[in-house]
Amino acid sequence: MDQNILDWLLEENNPEVRLRTLKEYEHLPENDEKVIACKNALLGSKVYERALKKLGKEKNWDKYDAILGFAEWGLTRDDIGKDIDSEVFGLIESTGFKMLCGEPLLLRNFVKLGYDQEDIVKNEIDSVLGLIREDGGFRCISTNKKINNPNKPHKSCARLTVEYLLLVAELSLQGCRPECADDLVHYFTKRNIFYRTDDMITPMVDVMIGTFYPPDPIKIGAHQIIYALHALGCEPESEAMQAGYRVLDQHRMENGRYVLTASKSVPAFKAGNAGEENKWVTLYAYMAKE
Repeated sequence: MDQNILDWLLEENNPEVRLRTLKEYEHLPENDEKVIACKNALLGSKVYERALKKLGKEKNWDKYDAILGFAEWGLTRDDIGKDIDSEVFGLIESTGFKMLCGEPLLLRNFVKLGYDQEDIVKNEIDSVLGLIREDGGFRCISTNKKINNPNKPHKSCARLTVEYLLLVAELSLQGCRPECADDLVHYFTKRNIFYRTDDMITPMVDVMIGTFYPPDPIKIGAHQIIYALHALGCEPESEAMQAGYRVLDQHRMENGRYVLTASKSVPAFKAGNAGEENKWVTLYAYMAKE
């Protein structure tokens, strides 16, 4: 990464981006002075204050978004303290992790926050990863028979499988590579990451070849998908990863920064404007090539 780009990511006016960059690009430990100072700045910031208020709201999806934000920023349950544990375990109790299509991403965020050694989280992760299918993907969970008739064969759901990819990548980064990792990786590499196996120029899901951010249970962009595969050990020189980098670099500007293509109308947190250079997309793109 060019030093000018790194300096941009480390600007103090975005402590959430700065913290993730310090920890996961520069690989500084939690007790590093820069990391400690950045955490303190983030915990005193407006962006953190908004997320904390969202965590305390009644709606489960507000809590979901707050948890996602904390995880993306590089915070842990210990950083947040007493404000998060009761909300996390309350959310688990009220939903049983079953938040429509959002369970794998929720579990990934719990892992990033440091809840993966809690028995209730660990057991759920083991349970859902055991549902991987022979093709390396995960089945649609819809109960609508027009979409997912249990009496008819269906291919795995690409949208849901991407979430599982992020979950398994995070577990691997924490030193616990699940048994299903290789099969899950093969699901993507056999199709050059994004494409239909019967048509290797047509994306399985259009949003996958953009840089949608922050992630949504059914909308995850190329920068996070390629980052996850890189974390799982995919060689940068491989055919699949080279195909992925070509897609990602379609969103690269001449100055080496990357553009955000789309976001939700009401995102989990404010990450930038669509059509403009974006620190989060840029950070993920360079971590995917590290």
